Amino acid sequence: MQATSSRRLFVGFGLKKSEIEKTSLIKQRLSPFFNDTAKVVDNSNLHMTLGFLGQIDQTSYASVVDAIELMPKPTFMQVLDTLSLWQSARLICLKGHASEPLLLMAQSLLLIAKNHNVLISEHQYVPHISLFRQVNITTLPTLRCTTRLSLMPTELHLYQSIKNKRQTDYSVLKSWPLTEDNKKAAII
Repeated sequence: MQATSSRRLFVGFGLKKSEIEKTSLIKQRLSPFFNDTAKVVDNSNLHMTLGFLGQIDQTSYASVVDAIELMPKPTFMQVLDTLSLWQSARLICLKGHASEPLLLMAQSLLLIAKNHNVLISEHQYVPHISLFRQVNITTLPTLRCTTRLSLMPTELHLYQSIKNKRQTDYSVLKSWPLTEDNKKAAII
């Protein structure tokens, strides 16, 4: 834990070793097409984002964690099969259409963010894995390899984003198991 008064937080899902290997292959095939300033996302930082919460102060941290604890966290399978260039963010990602259980969690997290007055994206939720940052291209190259990745996470993680000189690193602060029976859980 950092000793600062606030933390930059987001919620998401880690990748299994086989998912990291497939994602790494896609990154290797893409990297020759990018400018020198493009930054590849390290394998240790690969994750599928559920929602970005922004700066959370120590006072709000406990109540946000408690609310995430209570939200539904159903098991799901998510397909990511489309490479996407998000020019405004200068980002290349692998994305897909949200499965129903994943969409339920994203909506729950949005309500938590609103109830706790924390930042969350105004854009519609798109499940994605960031592959490259600081990309300076206008069109995506065509790859001759599959970009289909099927994820089956087992845990939801609360991450802290820590910027250092070389890159931004993500550390897991808290984890919750995904469960098949969420009848007791309620949308917060």
